[in-house]
Amino acid sequence: ICGIYRLFLSPCCFQGGVDDELSLSAYTTIAMLEAGHSSSYPVIRNAFFCLETASEKNISEVYTQALMAYAFCLAGKSEKCESFLEELQKSAKEVDGSQHWEQEQRSPSDKSPSFLDHAPSADVEITSYVLLALLYKPNRNKEDLTKASGIVQWIIRQQNPYGGFSSTQ
Repeated sequence: ICGIYRLFLSPCCFQGGVDDELSLSAYTTIAMLEAGHSSSYPVIRNAFFCLETASEKNISEVYTQALMAYAFCLAGKSEKCESFLEELQKSAKEVDGSQHWEQEQRSPSDKSPSFLDHAPSADVEITSYVLLALLYKPNRNKEDLTKASGIVQWIIRQQNPYGGFSSTQ
């Protein structure tokens, strides 16, 4: 997909973490897998070739790491799935028995105090992708489910009074 994503999506349409070709390629690949396309579908096979090639380089942005982890876990590619989850674990934040991830660079509006004290929407999105990766991880075990439970605890605490979350849009 790397490069072909422009046929499907315009980067101007996203206000969240999708801001480069690699993360947008992972995002598009995830959407195709979630829509029921097989990982043997030629476009998806090509996309994973691109993602696997890119994953050989150091990917430092946590948002991209989370998307890549979910893409590889969803496709059942256990080695890359595990590798990204291990890397993400290094940047996990632990608070009161829960776990979450934060975007490295925050916008000025995310830094200002809020009377509701909820995390920025990008952090909720990143953490949700890590949760999905854990839940789709091939050969997940009890430890993975315990971790997932801690992530769910954090996500639930981010809900607004109406049960929703703030938006990146």
